[in-house]
Amino acid sequence: MARYNYDIAVVGAGSAGLTAARLARWFGKRVVLIDKVRLGGDCLHYGCVPSKALIKASRVAYESRTADRWGLEPHDARADLGRVNARVADVIARVGALDDAAALAEHGVEVALGQTRFLDAHTLQVGDRRVSAKYVLLATGSSPAVPDIPGLAGSGVLTNEDVFSLDRLPPRLAVLGGGPVGAELAQALARLGSEVTVLTRAAGLLPRDDPDLVALLTAQFATEGITVHGGVDVHAVRRDRADLVVTIEGRSDLRVDQILCATGRRPNVADLDLAVAGVEHGPDGVQVDDRLRTTAEHIYAAGDVTGGPAYTHFAGYQAAHAVRNIVVPGSAAFDPGALPAVTFTDPEVARVGRADDGTAYGILRFPYSRHERALTDGESVGLIKILVGRDRRILGAHVAGHNAGELIDELTLAMNRKLTVDHIVGSIHAYPTYSFALPIALHEYATTQRPSRALRLGRLLARLT
Repeated sequence: MARYNYDIAVVGAGSAGLTAARLARWFGKRVVLIDKVRLGGDCLHYGCVPSKALIKASRVAYESRTADRWGLEPHDARADLGRVNARVADVIARVGALDDAAALAEHGVEVALGQTRFLDAHTLQVGDRRVSAKYVLLATGSSPAVPDIPGLAGSGVLTNEDVFSLDRLPPRLAVLGGGPVGAELAQALARLGSEVTVLTRAAGLLPRDDPDLVALLTAQFATEGITVHGGVDVHAVRRDRADLVVTIEGRSDLRVDQILCATGRRPNVADLDLAVAGVEHGPDGVQVDDRLRTTAEHIYAAGDVTGGPAYTHFAGYQAAHAVRNIVVPGSAAFDPGALPAVTFTDPEVARVGRADDGTAYGILRFPYSRHERALTDGESVGLIKILVGRDRRILGAHVAGHNAGELIDELTLAMNRKLTVDHIVGSIHAYPTYSFALPIALHEYATTQRPSRALRLGRLLARLT
């Protein structure tokens, strides 16, 4: 009789957990995928999927009002947030069906739902049943963190876990936090009709992104009537009849109808009884080594619960590596390589690799006003900024503009495969795509700013013939 019910128990059924369960089963392991309530995690229910569905609706509304950009009659598309969020719920259901319990069962992955905690290092209580496993992978994700501001908790504050179930659009909305979640939701709800004010402790929007790109987004926010107050501290929130009054240091009070908090995340570790299993954790999450092992050598962790970058694609990649270390002899250190990040505002803001700290050998700047496909689409607000090293490899890339998230993937691949500027220039790109701007921009760099030795020699030979 087997000592354990399963080879691997995966706790948490978000991006990391789903990836891990499928891959472990592909390796032929007995797998159980555990979650407290349902499959899909934050990304499916409160993050990537619903936010992009909401953003699409808001973009349609905005483009309807600004249709004269394309020679069309503008139309004020009035937003019914209840109807918009009904479509959001439908999208969640359709995406969720791609990885539901039935689909996983076809691949031999068992699903167990229920409140979960460790009974010992190899045994978990899941609802009313016990599960034992030789290995455990923790992938419980993270939740929105609401700061301890007097009056905020009792104000009916919204987070990304509430906004997609709203039936009515807040007439006046304060967004606390100017990072990716705050910026995306602020613009989306403003385009649907809310009067939005963003309050952030950082100097402005997206503090981790390149200032040249953030300036374009900030200007777009101003054009759309979205107010951004950077470098501010919210001291308190109080109710004054129908209004919520936000007290801001050094500024006049702000009166709003609702507050959306997007100030950060906290790892989901409560109620798991990790100490029983010998797993150490702190405010930043579960402690892991470079093999993704916790302080219990048979328990691994991946995704937001480790306190690393809170990206779906990072969580899935990390989970796959953890499974590889569990099932394949000879563990390997985790190295994500160049990690792209995208904020899906309009313009989109994307980055990968090194920031512009003044040490790059060469810097390429290519504005969307010279981007032929962007001009045909009426999307001329944007900038491609690429940092190049002496070896002509890309050190970092920053893109703001329409489809920036699509452009950053090619640049990420180039960095991870150690391709040079000349490799991208020498690869034929379909015209007129957005990515066609990359070889055009890099060709200018290669032939004017920093021509390669081969180009210089070719030009010399051409002059001699």
